[in-house]
Amino acid sequence: MARTQRSDPDPGSQICGYQIAYGMPWSEYCAERKASGKYFCREHDRIVLEEDGAIRMPPGNAIGR
Repeated sequence: MARTQRSDPDPGSQICGYQIAYGMPWSEYCAERKASGKYFCREHDRIVLEEDGAIRMPPGNAIGR
């Protein structure tokens, strides 16, 4: 199970930030480090690619180091 946090991390950080729970009573975000060269951790990068076919991120989002 991935580590989680209740606050949305800064998109410029090295934290995944994939939203895994929505509201009621709070939202939760993945707190794992971004995978090297990816916008999300390895697990969530795979999930987004399977669901959407591509990863589209707005400018200012950091890529994992």
